[in-house]
Amino acid sequence: MIIEDLDPERPRPVRFPPDALDYAQIAVRELQEPFTPDFVALVNDESPMNGCALVAFDHELLEVGKGCLVKVGRMDPVAALIAWKKEVDGKLVRMGLQYLE
Repeated sequence: MIIEDLDPERPRPVRFPPDALDYAQIAVRELQEPFTPDFVALVNDESPMNGCALVAFDHELLEVGKGCLVKVGRMDPVAALIAWKKEVDGKLVRMGLQYLE
């Protein structure tokens, strides 16, 4: 299920601001161990069980519906799905990742 498919009237999961200096690493090309990130993003907010919102430079590999591995802050890498993506300006996007584990 992609997050944008949820009923807009349904309450959003609880979100938390990121810890100071936390960032996310995203792997989309190689999804096996060892974890090898392709992108780095700033963490906008986190939901411990559901996912996170990130801000990154846009790239053609960051497609809605694409699977990835993401490591947010000090947590271990987890499987995730790029659930939505919105342009911030010409180069930056804000995107939501839904954890699959």
